[in-house]
Amino acid sequence: MKPTQQTLKDLCRLFLHFMIYTKKISEHSFKAYKTDLRELFNFNKTDELSPFEKPVPLKVKNTKQLEKIIKSSIEKNTTKYFKLAHSSQNRKMAVAKSFIKWLAEQDYIDEDFRHLFRSPKVPHRVPFFLSVDEIFSILEMFKKEEENIHTARDKALFFLLYGGGLRVSEACHIKNKDIDWSSRTIKIKGKGDKERLICLPKKAFKNLKALKTNPTYLFGSQPLSERKAYDIIKSIGQKTGLLKPLHPHALRHSFATHMLVGGSDLRTLQKLLGHKTLSSTQKYTHLDLAHLSRTLEKYHPFQEKNKYTDQV
Repeated sequence: MKPTQQTLKDLCRLFLHFMIYTKKISEHSFKAYKTDLRELFNFNKTDELSPFEKPVPLKVKNTKQLEKIIKSSIEKNTTKYFKLAHSSQNRKMAVAKSFIKWLAEQDYIDEDFRHLFRSPKVPHRVPFFLSVDEIFSILEMFKKEEENIHTARDKALFFLLYGGGLRVSEACHIKNKDIDWSSRTIKIKGKGDKERLICLPKKAFKNLKALKTNPTYLFGSQPLSERKAYDIIKSIGQKTGLLKPLHPHALRHSFATHMLVGGSDLRTLQKLLGHKTLSSTQKYTHLDLAHLSRTLEKYHPFQEKNKYTDQV
């Protein structure tokens, strides 16, 4: 490997250390960052990109050459990115830009040239969520199931995701010591290791008590595997007979949507969901057309029977 390439690899490892220990990115984000950096600079799969345990400052002998390599790598890969979904293109470009910004802040390059590269506009998509009727269908399905340790686990997971709007990673890692059974509150560790306190409805909290005796974590001696959680939620959707495959985040979307339809304000919802900014919560301001239609029929002035509207 050429000296500059070796330096670039070491800089990637320093950058990953910064993202993990300073920015507190999640394990999923770390894997994505590592994959994207490996692809961006065409590192071999055998090249170690794990972050340094004890980072030491590096000396870049030729900053201009380093800048040239980075620019060239991004330009070459931009063509490949066109084949990907807009969201994937955005993520890969965001990683590249974060790396450039960090390099400039650490004086490894002379110029912050992020402005040279643009990310594609991602079309607005309404998040997939269940109707209230579909949620009740799931509850009816649970009533028919035989009570055992597996159904207790499945129901607890469902009620955490829909009852509390948790991310699947948050639900899987709940510790028993973080649950206050008297006040129905749970201390959640979210993105960036930020903690928040959430409340659960009585019905939701009641379905956690079957797991109260588990050691350490709510779901056992170890956190519940996220892959297993996905399989459980998918299975719940299949047993209920839902037309679309059900996944954990759809339950979080459903929680947010139904809270807004029920009258919750955005600020409250932002706190419940653990969003850093209000803009992240605003994507849930979509409402189902049936609700909009009912509201229109109820509140629009044309619905008032008076001498003016009767003449229209």
